[in-house]
Amino acid sequence: AIRPQFPIVLAGNRTAMQQCRKALEGFEVSVCENVMPKFGVLKTEDTQKTIRSIFLRRIVQAKGLNAAAERMSGPMMPTPAAVMQAMTLLAKGTDKTPGIGELIGVDVGGATTDVYSIAEGMPRQMNRVYKGLPEPYVKRTVEGDIGMRYSIEAGAQRLAELSGLSPERVEALVQLLAHNTQTLPEHDTELEMLDYAVASMAVQTAVMRHAGTLEETYTMLGQTFVQSGKDLSEVRRVVVTGGSLIHSQRARQIARFACCDPAAPASLRPKKADIILDKRYILAA
Repeated sequence: AIRPQFPIVLAGNRTAMQQCRKALEGFEVSVCENVMPKFGVLKTEDTQKTIRSIFLRRIVQAKGLNAAAERMSGPMMPTPAAVMQAMTLLAKGTDKTPGIGELIGVDVGGATTDVYSIAEGMPRQMNRVYKGLPEPYVKRTVEGDIGMRYSIEAGAQRLAELSGLSPERVEALVQLLAHNTQTLPEHDTELEMLDYAVASMAVQTAVMRHAGTLEETYTMLGQTFVQSGKDLSEVRRVVVTGGSLIHSQRARQIARFACCDPAAPASLRPKKADIILDKRYILAA
Protein backbone atom coordinates (compact mmCIF):
# COMPACT_ATOMS: atom_id res chain seq x y z
CA ALA A 1 0.00 0.00 0.00
CA ILE A 2 3.05 2.30 0.27
CA ARG A 3 3.71 4.64 -2.64
CA PRO A 4 6.86 3.47 -4.53
CA GLN A 5 9.22 6.31 -3.58
CA PHE A 6 12.27 4.42 -2.30
CA PRO A 7 14.43 1.48 -3.44
CA ILE A 8 14.14 -2.01 -1.96
CA VAL A 9 16.93 -4.57 -1.70
CA LEU A 10 15.94 -8.23 -1.55
CA ALA A 11 18.58 -10.54 -0.10
CA GLY A 12 16.71 -13.62 1.01
CA ASN A 13 15.81 -17.12 -0.16
CA ARG A 14 16.20 -17.31 -3.93
CA THR A 15 13.06 -19.44 -4.37
CA ALA A 16 11.00 -16.54 -2.98
CA MET A 17 12.57 -13.80 -5.12
CA GLN A 18 10.23 -14.03 -8.11
CA GLN A 19 7.18 -13.84 -5.87
CA CYS A 20 8.66 -10.91 -3.91
CA ARG A 21 9.47 -8.96 -7.07
CA LYS A 22 5.92 -9.46 -8.34
CA ALA A 23 4.49 -8.18 -5.05
CA LEU A 24 6.77 -5.12 -5.25
CA GLU A 25 5.97 -4.20 -8.84
CA GLY A 26 6.47 -0.46 -9.33
CA PHE A 27 9.30 -0.20 -6.81
CA GLU A 28 12.98 0.05 -7.67
CA VAL A 29 14.00 -3.49 -6.66
CA SER A 30 17.52 -4.94 -6.49
CA VAL A 31 18.02 -8.67 -5.95
CA CYS A 32 21.20 -9.79 -4.16
CA GLU A 33 22.63 -13.04 -2.88
CA ASN A 34 20.99 -14.49 0.22
CA VAL A 35 22.66 -12.91 3.25
CA MET A 36 22.40 -16.30 5.00
CA PRO A 37 22.87 -18.98 2.31
CA LYS A 38 23.43 -21.64 4.97
CA PHE A 39 22.38 -21.71 8.60
CA GLY A 40 25.00 -19.96 10.69
CA VAL A 41 26.78 -18.51 7.64
CA LEU A 42 26.60 -14.80 6.80
CA LYS A 43 27.38 -13.52 3.30
CA THR A 44 26.74 -9.79 3.16
CA GLU A 45 29.27 -8.42 0.66
CA ASP A 46 26.94 -8.40 -2.37
CA THR A 47 24.16 -6.69 -0.42
CA GLN A 48 26.53 -4.09 1.06
CA LYS A 49 27.87 -3.27 -2.40
CA THR A 50 24.35 -2.83 -3.77
CA ILE A 51 23.22 -0.64 -0.86
CA ARG A 52 26.34 1.50 -1.23
CA SER A 53 25.69 1.91 -4.96
CA ILE A 54 22.06 2.95 -4.38
CA PHE A 55 23.05 5.36 -1.62
CA LEU A 56 25.70 7.04 -3.71
CA ARG A 57 23.48 7.34 -6.75
CA ARG A 58 20.69 8.96 -4.76
CA ILE A 59 22.91 11.19 -2.59
CA VAL A 60 24.93 12.34 -5.61
CA GLN A 61 21.70 13.37 -7.34
CA ALA A 62 20.23 14.98 -4.24
CA LYS A 63 23.34 16.98 -3.34
CA GLY A 64 24.28 17.87 -6.92
CA LEU A 65 27.61 16.07 -6.64
CA ASN A 66 27.60 14.87 -10.25
CA ALA A 67 30.19 17.47 -11.26
CA ALA A 68 32.50 16.39 -8.42
CA ALA A 69 32.07 12.71 -9.31
CA GLU A 70 33.11 13.41 -12.91
CA ARG A 71 36.41 14.89 -11.69
CA MET A 72 37.29 11.89 -9.51
CA SER A 73 39.53 9.10 -10.79
CA GLY A 74 38.60 6.76 -7.92
CA PRO A 75 35.26 5.65 -6.49
CA MET A 76 33.10 8.02 -4.48
CA MET A 77 32.24 6.42 -1.13
CA PRO A 78 30.09 7.31 1.88
CA THR A 79 32.39 8.42 4.70
CA PRO A 80 31.59 5.45 7.02
CA ALA A 81 32.41 2.98 4.23
CA ALA A 82 35.63 4.84 3.51
CA VAL A 83 36.64 4.77 7.18
CA MET A 84 35.85 1.06 7.38
CA GLN A 85 38.01 0.38 4.33
CA ALA A 86 40.79 2.53 5.80
CA MET A 87 40.62 0.67 9.14
CA THR A 88 40.77 -2.67 7.30
CA LEU A 89 43.76 -1.50 5.26
CA LEU A 90 45.51 -0.30 8.43
CA ALA A 91 44.94 -3.67 10.12
CA LYS A 92 45.74 -6.00 7.20
CA GLY A 93 48.26 -3.92 5.24
CA THR A 94 49.07 -4.38 1.56
CA ASP A 95 51.24 -6.69 -0.55
CA LYS A 96 54.22 -4.42 0.15
CA THR A 97 53.47 -3.06 3.64
CA PRO A 98 52.36 -5.16 6.63
CA GLY A 99 49.35 -4.01 8.65
CA ILE A 100 49.38 -3.30 12.38
CA GLY A 101 47.13 -6.26 13.23
CA GLU A 102 43.77 -6.54 14.95
CA LEU A 103 42.29 -3.24 16.07
CA ILE A 104 39.25 -1.35 17.25
CA GLY A 105 38.43 2.00 15.65
CA VAL A 106 36.23 4.66 17.25
CA ASP A 107 34.92 7.71 15.36
CA VAL A 108 33.13 10.17 17.65
CA GLY A 109 30.98 12.64 15.72
CA GLY A 110 28.45 15.33 16.43
CA ALA A 111 25.43 13.07 15.86
CA THR A 112 26.73 9.49 15.99
CA THR A 113 29.58 7.40 17.33
CA ASP A 114 30.85 4.71 14.95
CA VAL A 115 32.85 1.72 16.16
CA TYR A 116 34.87 -0.62 13.93
CA SER A 117 36.55 -3.89 14.88
CA ILE A 118 38.94 -5.73 12.59
CA ALA A 119 39.36 -8.90 14.63
CA GLU A 120 38.37 -12.56 14.77
CA GLY A 121 36.61 -12.33 18.11
CA MET A 122 35.76 -16.02 18.56
CA PRO A 123 36.19 -17.85 21.90
CA ARG A 124 39.80 -18.64 22.80
CA GLN A 125 39.30 -20.60 26.02
CA MET A 126 38.18 -24.22 26.27
CA ASN A 127 35.46 -23.48 28.82
CA ARG A 128 33.62 -21.05 26.55
CA VAL A 129 30.76 -21.73 24.17
CA TYR A 130 29.61 -19.33 21.48
CA LYS A 131 25.98 -18.23 21.24
CA GLY A 132 24.40 -16.92 18.04
CA LEU A 133 25.75 -16.27 14.55
CA PRO A 134 29.49 -15.70 14.12
CA GLU A 135 30.34 -12.01 13.90
CA PRO A 136 32.07 -10.72 10.74
CA TYR A 137 35.84 -10.21 10.89
CA VAL A 138 35.30 -6.60 9.78
CA LYS A 139 32.42 -5.18 11.77
CA ARG A 140 30.96 -1.70 12.06
CA THR A 141 28.26 -0.42 14.39
CA VAL A 142 26.67 3.03 14.40
CA GLU A 143 25.26 4.45 17.62
CA GLY A 144 22.73 6.98 16.36
CA ASP A 145 21.80 8.12 19.87
CA ILE A 146 25.36 8.99 20.94
CA GLY A 147 26.95 12.19 19.71
CA MET A 148 28.73 15.32 20.88
CA ARG A 149 25.95 17.72 19.88
CA TYR A 150 22.87 16.45 18.01
CA SER A 151 22.32 13.54 20.40
CA ILE A 152 24.16 14.74 23.48
CA GLU A 153 22.84 12.64 26.36
CA ALA A 154 24.52 10.52 29.01
CA GLY A 155 22.92 11.34 32.34
CA ALA A 156 23.73 14.54 34.22
CA GLN A 157 25.07 12.76 37.28
CA ARG A 158 27.67 10.71 35.39
CA LEU A 159 28.69 13.71 33.28
CA ALA A 160 29.03 15.76 36.45
CA GLU A 161 31.33 13.14 38.00
CA LEU A 162 33.60 13.08 34.95
CA SER A 163 33.63 16.81 34.26
CA GLY A 164 33.81 18.14 37.79
CA LEU A 165 30.83 20.41 37.13
CA SER A 166 27.60 20.40 39.13
CA PRO A 167 24.64 18.39 37.76
CA GLU A 168 22.68 21.63 37.38
CA ARG A 169 25.44 23.26 35.36
CA VAL A 170 25.77 20.13 33.22
CA GLU A 171 22.03 20.23 32.45
CA ALA A 172 22.25 23.89 31.45
CA LEU A 173 25.28 23.34 29.19
CA VAL A 174 23.73 20.25 27.58
CA GLN A 175 20.64 22.26 26.69
CA LEU A 176 22.84 25.02 25.29
CA LEU A 177 24.79 22.62 23.07
CA ALA A 178 21.71 20.69 21.94
CA HIS A 179 20.19 23.92 20.61
CA ASN A 180 23.47 25.40 19.34
CA THR A 181 25.10 22.41 17.68
CA GLN A 182 27.91 24.40 16.04
CA THR A 183 29.28 25.59 19.39
CA LEU A 184 32.95 24.77 20.03
CA PRO A 185 34.75 25.09 23.41
CA GLU A 186 37.25 27.72 22.15
CA HIS A 187 38.99 28.27 25.48
CA ASP A 188 35.74 28.00 27.44
CA THR A 189 36.89 25.91 30.40
CA GLU A 190 33.44 24.65 31.34
CA LEU A 191 32.65 23.52 27.79
CA GLU A 192 36.04 21.82 27.53
CA MET A 193 35.32 19.94 30.77
CA LEU A 194 31.87 18.92 29.54
CA ASP A 195 33.17 17.86 26.11
CA TYR A 196 35.74 15.61 27.82
CA ALA A 197 32.97 13.95 29.84
CA VAL A 198 30.60 13.55 26.87
CA ALA A 199 33.32 12.13 24.59
CA SER A 200 34.44 9.71 27.31
CA MET A 201 30.91 8.41 27.78
CA ALA A 202 30.39 8.21 24.00
CA VAL A 203 33.49 6.01 23.61
CA GLN A 204 32.66 3.83 26.60
CA THR A 205 29.01 3.25 25.69
CA ALA A 206 29.57 2.73 21.97
CA VAL A 207 32.43 0.22 22.40
CA MET A 208 30.52 -1.61 25.11
CA ARG A 209 27.57 -2.04 22.73
CA HIS A 210 29.90 -3.12 19.91
CA ALA A 211 31.87 -5.70 21.90
CA GLY A 212 30.56 -9.08 23.00
CA THR A 213 29.58 -10.17 26.48
CA LEU A 214 30.33 -13.14 28.70
CA GLU A 215 27.76 -14.90 30.89
CA GLU A 216 28.64 -17.45 33.55
CA THR A 217 26.62 -20.68 33.67
CA TYR A 218 26.97 -24.22 34.99
CA THR A 219 26.60 -27.50 33.12
CA MET A 220 27.23 -31.15 33.96
CA LEU A 221 30.89 -30.48 33.12
CA GLY A 222 31.09 -27.65 35.63
CA GLN A 223 31.53 -23.92 35.19
CA THR A 224 31.07 -22.69 31.61
CA PHE A 225 31.00 -19.23 30.04
CA VAL A 226 28.60 -18.32 27.23
CA GLN A 227 29.98 -15.74 24.80
CA SER A 228 27.68 -13.52 22.74
CA GLY A 229 29.26 -11.28 20.12
CA LYS A 230 32.95 -10.61 19.50
CA ASP A 231 35.65 -11.16 22.10
CA LEU A 232 37.84 -8.07 21.77
CA SER A 233 39.62 -8.52 25.10
CA GLU A 234 42.95 -9.40 23.44
CA VAL A 235 42.88 -6.59 20.87
CA ARG A 236 45.90 -4.41 21.60
CA ARG A 237 45.24 -1.32 19.46
CA VAL A 238 42.50 1.29 19.66
CA VAL A 239 42.45 3.84 16.82
CA VAL A 240 40.45 7.00 17.53
CA THR A 241 39.31 9.73 15.15
CA GLY A 242 36.67 12.44 14.95
CA GLY A 243 36.93 16.17 15.61
CA SER A 244 36.09 16.00 19.31
CA LEU A 245 39.08 13.72 19.96
CA ILE A 246 41.56 15.12 17.45
CA HIS A 247 41.24 18.63 18.90
CA SER A 248 41.12 17.57 22.54
CA GLN A 249 44.12 17.89 24.84
CA ARG A 250 42.94 14.74 26.62
CA ALA A 251 42.31 12.49 23.61
CA ARG A 252 44.27 9.54 24.99
CA GLN A 253 42.46 9.73 28.33
CA ILE A 254 39.14 9.70 26.47
CA ALA A 255 40.22 6.74 24.31
CA ARG A 256 41.02 4.70 27.44
CA PHE A 257 37.28 4.45 28.05
CA ALA A 258 37.21 1.93 25.17
CA CYS A 259 39.00 -0.57 27.42
CA CYS A 260 37.40 -2.80 30.03
CA ASP A 261 36.79 -1.66 33.59
CA PRO A 262 35.87 -3.49 36.83
CA ALA A 263 32.38 -1.95 36.79
CA ALA A 264 31.44 -4.03 33.70
CA PRO A 265 33.27 -7.38 34.04
CA ALA A 266 31.00 -9.13 31.50
CA SER A 267 32.00 -6.78 28.66
CA LEU A 268 34.63 -8.22 26.28
CA ARG A 269 36.37 -4.92 25.59
CA PRO A 270 40.19 -4.79 25.38
CA LYS A 271 42.00 -5.54 28.63
CA LYS A 272 44.74 -3.10 27.67
CA ALA A 273 45.59 -1.40 24.40
CA ASP A 274 47.86 1.12 22.75
CA ILE A 275 46.02 4.28 21.72
CA ILE A 276 46.58 5.49 18.16
CA LEU A 277 45.26 8.98 17.41
CA ASP A 278 44.37 10.06 13.86
CA LYS A 279 45.86 13.52 14.47
CA ARG A 280 45.68 14.63 10.84
CA TYR A 281 42.13 13.31 10.30
CA ILE A 282 43.14 11.16 7.32
CA LEU A 283 40.94 8.09 7.87
CA ALA A 284 37.83 9.70 6.38
CA ALA A 285 39.85 10.99 3.42
